[in-house]
Amino acid sequence: MEQLTSSQIKEKISNGEDFVLKMFAVWCGPCKQLTEELKKITSGVPIYEFDVESDIEFSKSLGVRNVPVLKFYKEGVDIHTMVGLKPAQVVSSLILEHIDN
Repeated sequence: MEQLTSSQIKEKISNGEDFVLKMFAVWCGPCKQLTEELKKITSGVPIYEFDVESDIEFSKSLGVRNVPVLKFYKEGVDIHTMVGLKPAQVVSSLILEHIDN
């Protein structure tokens, strides 16, 4: 999973890309568990991560108040948000439902 800066994320959104963005904090235990769950996913949709504390204003602009958060982007549009830790099969289903269809 590649960690992106806020500028890189903005560029992917501007380019109209499909991707999943994991919003996390280094100190967050559930965020670490979610990383392990995401490693089990075999979808072709890229999954990136962003440390919310690296750019708090950007995190707020995306509506992030708690971590972990997964944001699902299709054609650069934020189409779904998942808050909290969920198993890999739930995340895979959400990817199929919202992006990979």
